[in-house]
Amino acid sequence: MTAPAPLDGIKVLDFSRLFAGPYATMMLADLGADVIKVESPAGDEARHFGPPFLGGEGMNFMALNRHKRSITLDLKKPGAVEIVHRLASEADVVIENFRPGVADQLGVGFEELSQGNSGLVYCSISGFGQTGPYASRPALDIVLQAMGGVMDRQGSGGRPQLLVVTLADTYAAALAVQSILAALIARGRDGVGQRVEVTLFEALIAAQGYRIISPADHVMLPGFDDTCPNGPFQTGDDSWLVIGVASEKSWRGLCEALEISEIADDERFATNPQRVAHREELLALLDDRFRASSRHEWLERLERAGVPSGPVRTVEDLMTDEHVLEHGMIIELEHQRAGRIRTLGSPLHLLRTPTSTGEAAPVHGEHGAQVLREFGYSEDEVSQFVKAGAIHLPL
Repeated sequence: MTAPAPLDGIKVLDFSRLFAGPYATMMLADLGADVIKVESPAGDEARHFGPPFLGGEGMNFMALNRHKRSITLDLKKPGAVEIVHRLASEADVVIENFRPGVADQLGVGFEELSQGNSGLVYCSISGFGQTGPYASRPALDIVLQAMGGVMDRQGSGGRPQLLVVTLADTYAAALAVQSILAALIARGRDGVGQRVEVTLFEALIAAQGYRIISPADHVMLPGFDDTCPNGPFQTGDDSWLVIGVASEKSWRGLCEALEISEIADDERFATNPQRVAHREELLALLDDRFRASSRHEWLERLERAGVPSGPVRTVEDLMTDEHVLEHGMIIELEHQRAGRIRTLGSPLHLLRTPTSTGEAAPVHGEHGAQVLREFGYSEDEVSQFVKAGAIHLPL
């Protein structure tokens, strides 16, 4: 018999929007939490990113907000903040990514909400934190990558290049989940909640942890190209593959697979430091060799020789990849407006207490009346809130 999900019974009040916060709360939902997404009348900005759209919804929003319920509140209207306080009084977790200070101005900050719930875990996600010289800066991904050293490295010393994966948001989401789970464990000991904070800037720095080390007296970082060969090669059928040689065993396997065993002990290439020093000579030799046959043939040979390798593919390829599908990383869900859609599954695999991917992303305000009734409001009270503009229900 399957045990309940790890976070079964945990209620999460989600004020976050765009990427990092919604990704974090989607992971919490997959772990069994009941996530109530609180949106403004304008909605999460990601609902409007496009084209393309799915059933009129922005695809970015659809990707990161499945398995949640949506309620639309106008926190500037009478009664809306009262609703938030009632929801928060029974919640376990609140997560928000307002600009620093805005949650307090709206009356939904940690100090206000924790007064009615001492066990509340309150997670704030921001670009640069609540304090410090950068606190008020806008934290778009391109700005974070520039300030975090990523664009310089991606450009290999030339024109700075943007890494297309939004690493700051995705890793910040993971750090938020870690922090929230740790705070819930701490609460289990003494019954007291706390505020936790995650910043996208620090997440981007932390994601480069293998690189953040230096002598104390002067800055000297590990090289970004300190192994060779390690990169892409074009094959005879105009396809691309990658290899990563991180050991001498892999080096000898590569030479065997490419039928160039005679260079394995060449003094220019016999060790990794020598290969790094003679990089251009080695890469030119390998470029010529890889063009002699097809990608499929080279990958078979490299696999037999135990050389880390793989094809260069598109994200579209992943949508039908048999390994990805077998592990449930791409799933199909039914959306009331978009119909059958493919979307991200859960990367969290707990065999005794498995995750669940739930339903597709909600329509704006879809569950507003349902949520209010669950928290004790009568039909008349819901109607009054609608008339006052505190809550908006979908048409």
